[in-house]
Amino acid sequence: METVKIDGAPVDMNDPCALYQALYAIKLKRIAGESVEEGEIASPVTRRRMRYATVSLADLDAELSRLAGACNAKNGKRWRGAASFHF
Repeated sequence: METVKIDGAPVDMNDPCALYQALYAIKLKRIAGESVEEGEIASPVTRRRMRYATVSLADLDAELSRLAGACNAKNGKRWRGAASFHF
């Protein structure tokens, strides 16, 4: 079992479902404004304040989509996109 720390918690890198849950929690924090850093650059003439994050939401969404597919495949579910129908 190979683990990585995500937001301070150990997560099994070989379990797409656990990775999905951990990264989804990170996404919710990003949307809420957490995990965004601020910095300031000052010179004798100007002062500039910047906000930045370590990963873009588009990259995070792409990885979440990939992990959701892998998790569904691991659990025997077929996943084709945003909508799934069960009868």
